Amino acid sequence: MAEKLSKTARASLADKAAQFTGKYCRTCGTAMVATKVIKSEGRPGGMYWVCPKDDQRIRI
Repeated sequence: MAEKLSKTARASLADKAAQFTGKYCRTCGTAMVATKVIKSEGRPGGMYWVCPKDDQRIRI
């Protein structure tokens, strides 16, 4: 009988690149990067998709 993998082990085996593809900037078309943003400039903090070329943000 096969051993059951823990939730952590299954998550580490997943294809990480597939999770972070498919988000593109609406203004320039560049691939966006998932990152944690701190609260600044009157904007709320949290996890966002951020465009590396401009300050376009999409909340995750």
